[in-house]
Amino acid sequence: MWLSCGKRPRFTLLLDSTYTMHSARQGPKEIARRWVVHLLAGLCLLLSSSGASAVDLKTIQSYAGHKLTPLEFSAALVLWTKESNWNIRARNGSHYGLCQGRSQYMRHANYRQQVRWCISYAYNRYGSMALALKHWRQFGWH
Repeated sequence: MWLSCGKRPRFTLLLDSTYTMHSARQGPKEIARRWVVHLLAGLCLLLSSSGASAVDLKTIQSYAGHKLTPLEFSAALVLWTKESNWNIRARNGSHYGLCQGRSQYMRHANYRQQVRWCISYAYNRYGSMALALKHWRQFGWH
C-alpha cells in the first residue's frame, strides 16, 4: 500500500504483508530506522492539513532522523513540534528557528545548520534530547 499526504506526497512508504518477517532477520539498526520511518509516516498523515511546506517538512525531519538515534529523534519530534512546528523561520520574541534558540545565528541559518545547532544545544546543556524534553515538560522551556 502506498501512503501519501494531501495533494503532494510528503512521504512515501511501501508496506507489504511480509514486512515483519523481513525485519526479524535484520539487525537492530535497520529495525530502528524502520521504526523512525513509520513514526515519520504517522506524523505526515497527522500534519497533512497544515500549512507547512511538504518538501521542507520531509527534508528537515529526514535530516534530523539521520543525525539522531530513534529515541532521541522521538524526543526532538515532540520538542520541536511544540517549539516551532518544524518551521525554521518561526520567531517568538528574541527566539528563532526550529528549537527557538536565542541566537541571531538561528535567524538566518538553513535547516541543516539549525538541526545541528539544536542538537548541539540540547546535548551541551542537558546531556541529550530526551533530557531536554524532560526539562521542557517540567518547566515549559528548554
